[in-house]
Amino acid sequence: MSDRAILICDDEADIRAAMRRTLRGFLVTEASSVPEAFAILRDREFDAVVSDFSLGDGRDGLEILQFARVSQPNTIRFLVTGNTDVHVAIRAVNEGAVHRYFLKPWNDDQLRYALQLELHRHMPAPGSTP
Repeated sequence: MSDRAILICDDEADIRAAMRRTLRGFLVTEASSVPEAFAILRDREFDAVVSDFSLGDGRDGLEILQFARVSQPNTIRFLVTGNTDVHVAIRAVNEGAVHRYFLKPWNDDQLRYALQLELHRHMPAPGSTP
């Protein structure tokens, strides 16, 4: 079991449940809205944040990822979305909000591998010496 803390953000409970299954073995916390994610990020530090783009309340996941980038700059940030608009991807990359961008439905193995790779690349495992 990994002690890496991951925040997942999606307004759909079924998607959060699927993401939790994909990320089993990590310490997963869920948020269903931008305000909820902000409150959680103010309270705790995370190794990674994985957010949907469209959060159903007129706000988007890039707000969460930007907030994480500023408040927790070492946090890995992934955008997972069903939105195929290339402008979303361009905005995510240009604003520096994401390390990786995945389209729904995501491939479980690819998402896990990419997350493990980014965590290893950016942060040594807790308790290890640099």
